[in-house]
Amino acid sequence: MLAAVAGLVAGRAWAAAARRGSRKDQPAFRTSPHYTQGLHFLVAGQSELAISELTKVSREDPSALEVLLVLGNLLREKGQVGRAIQVHGSLLGRADLTRAERIQVQACLGMDFRKAGFLDRATDAFSQVLQADPKNLHALVGMLKLCEEQRQWREAYELQTRLSRLRKTDDSLVLGFLQAKLGDEAAQLGQTEAAERSYRTALSLDARVFPAHLGLADLCVRGDPARAASLLEAAIRAVPDRAYLAFDRLAAAYTAVGAPSRFVALCEQSIAGDPRDWRARLALARQLRVESRHDEAFGLLVRAVEINSQVLVLHLEVWRTLRDLGGGSASLDRYLKAAEESAFYRDPHICTFCRYRADDMLWRCPHCHEWNTFVEERLAAAEAR
Repeated sequence: MLAAVAGLVAGRAWAAAARRGSRKDQPAFRTSPHYTQGLHFLVAGQSELAISELTKVSREDPSALEVLLVLGNLLREKGQVGRAIQVHGSLLGRADLTRAERIQVQACLGMDFRKAGFLDRATDAFSQVLQADPKNLHALVGMLKLCEEQRQWREAYELQTRLSRLRKTDDSLVLGFLQAKLGDEAAQLGQTEAAERSYRTALSLDARVFPAHLGLADLCVRGDPARAASLLEAAIRAVPDRAYLAFDRLAAAYTAVGAPSRFVALCEQSIAGDPRDWRARLALARQLRVESRHDEAFGLLVRAVEINSQVLVLHLEVWRTLRDLGGGSASLDRYLKAAEESAFYRDPHICTFCRYRADDMLWRCPHCHEWNTFVEERLAAAEAR
């Protein structure tokens, strides 16, 4: 019994000594309550409080490299770019950094410069990192975003390809959008063959790259409208939720080949598939108004206004149709009633990655810079709400 008790006491004493030894080996800043509290606020998403606590840690221990790195990154994300540059810049002046630590600090400084709009300095910072470490993901991503912001699509495509190989991820959709941008650039310069090659490369990477479908159709719409119509139909089959972006082109192509009824059938099919598709109703109403079928066009437009009354182009088309109808009081009352009952409906485009809102469909989010992340946020009409 005495031996068992003595062994238990000795074991606990050894464990306590081991814990004290491990604490002595830890950096001093990790024993600070501000460090623990800062991590808590960081995990909880309370950035301002995390910045406050980590700033206290950096004052207590100015040599705490990892704390200063995180603090600088937090300052950058909160828009305090000047302070972030100051924090990361001061780290570069230290002589005790290892090669890997210096590369990491340089990459963070490049991100600071990019956020501040100092594109040349950001490019220099990322270039220095890639010279020292060609596989540094942070620097590659930073250079990629710089190239995209400066519309250097060829360089962006090459960087995205390198990133895909290093991360071993399937980025074919993003690569397709970059190829579509190359096609747009070539088309603007009148380089038709180069533009067509880029568009076809984009579609071979991913058939969902809708701008590539549109670009191919634009290249041949004048000389071969039937082919343009076929390309646009293929685009709608590949990405049905973006069909409305091809409506105007399809209407012109079908009219050019003498088959406007095909466009009417396409719009009716789209409406049958999605009863809340106000864009298909608008496109069909325009076609019917051209064919002098004003009553049918007006009915479609009133229903479209009930679905989404916030779009000015709908109201403009209603006014044109009312003018053609003669502006009867019954028709006008019907339109006003539909508009009033739907006055609180909203239908903005929203980025699924960062929740940024935009009035129009964007292929690349101007806030988080991700590709193909915008969708329409559908809310109930005023009456339903």
